[in-house]
This record gives sequence, structure tokens and C-alpha cells, in this order.
Amino acid sequence: MKTISKIKTPKNLLFTALMACLAICVLSISSCSKGSDSVGVSAYVMAVNSAQASAPQDFYVDNAKANGSAMAYTQNSGYITVSSGSHNAQFRTSNTTTVNTSFSLSASPGAYYTVFYTDDNTATSYQDDRTQPQSGNARVRFINVSSALNSNVDFTTSTGTAVVSKLAYKAASAYTEVAAATTFKLNATGSTTVLLNIPVTLQAGKLYTIFISGATSATITYTLVAES
Repeated sequence: MKTISKIKTPKNLLFTALMACLAICVLSISSCSKGSDSVGVSAYVMAVNSAQASAPQDFYVDNAKANGSAMAYTQNSGYITVSSGSHNAQFRTSNTTTVNTSFSLSASPGAYYTVFYTDDNTATSYQDDRTQPQSGNARVRFINVSSALNSNVDFTTSTGTAVVSKLAYKAASAYTEVAAATTFKLNATGSTTVLLNIPVTLQAGKLYTIFISGATSATITYTLVAES
């Protein structure tokens, strides 16, 4: 009479161990893949009211109010988390249904944006660069949203070093890395007349936007917005 052995041979044990390892690898890859799909699905948007004559504004994304407090002239929201992709965005007069401008907002996964409501009742958006400055420095960009400045403008340091040249209306400069103690001046391109002194206080390690606004030459002003 034959006896059937249920003891696995070393060969069978090796095969079983290999299959178990394969199953673990498949599960690990699947888990990592799912995790990767969920990373970066959000984008971040800051809203700014740069329209001098406007009433306080609210910012809506897909018909849902996104900011906390109403934004008076020169005020901004913090960064608002939105899903990546295309959205309908609006600036509305606060606490009313009055839509002042409606526009399409396209947001890439993980990206940061700043959106300005401007004097002509339109909106202009800019992508923010989150590159960190070197130790002791700040990074700053300049945006001209002053309808009073219909010609190009230049920005220099308070000591006269050129920083940005020929910045047009509704244009944004690249970010410039500067020492934290740096302050700036605004001139019309080709002129040495200072239109505006910009005695900002920058902190090392921070990212900033300085935007110029104002509907008349007498009301041109600057606003410092901290991005980080």
C-alpha cells in the first residue's frame, strides 16, 4: 500500500515563496500607483482686488464663494485650494449677485496662481513661481495693473540698479532674487523721473509680488503681497 506524502519538497517550497514575493510586489506597485494618482490633484489660487473704483469683491469658483472676507481695493485672499482642471471663476460685488467679470480658470496640478480683478472689470491671472531664494535673500516679481500707466515702466533699486525694464500694462516680470533689505523705485521707461518710491520691507526666505495699481496718475500706488 502506497503512502501519499503531504510534506512539500524543497522545490515546492521555493516555488511557493517566489509566488508570495511576486504577489507582494504586485500589491506594492498597485498601492504606489494609487498614491501617485492622488498627489498633486489640487491647485492653489490667490485672488486680488486691484480695481481702484470697485466695491469690495468676492471670488467665486464654479459658483461657490471661495474667499473668506470681502476684498476691498488692494486686498487679497489667501491661497484657495481648487481641483486641477478648468473652472468658471467670477469676481462679484460682495454680498450681492452682481457679477463684474466671469472667466475661465485653468489650473495645473500642484501649481499656484494669482488672479487680479482690474480697473476695466476684467480678470488677469499669473502663475506663481515657488522656487525658494538663497539664504539671506528674498524673491520678488512686479506686476503692472495700473490703468493710469499706459506706457512701459521700469523698476530699479533705491540705489539705481536696474531690476525690471519695459514692463507693460497687465504684464508680470520674472522673479528676481534680491537682498532682503532692498527697496525699489518706479519710473516710466526712458525717464529718470521717479513716479513712485517703493520702501517695502522684505523678509529673507520669502516670495513676494509687488503690484502697481491706480486709475489716475495721482493715485498710483504699490502693494506688497506675500506669497509664502
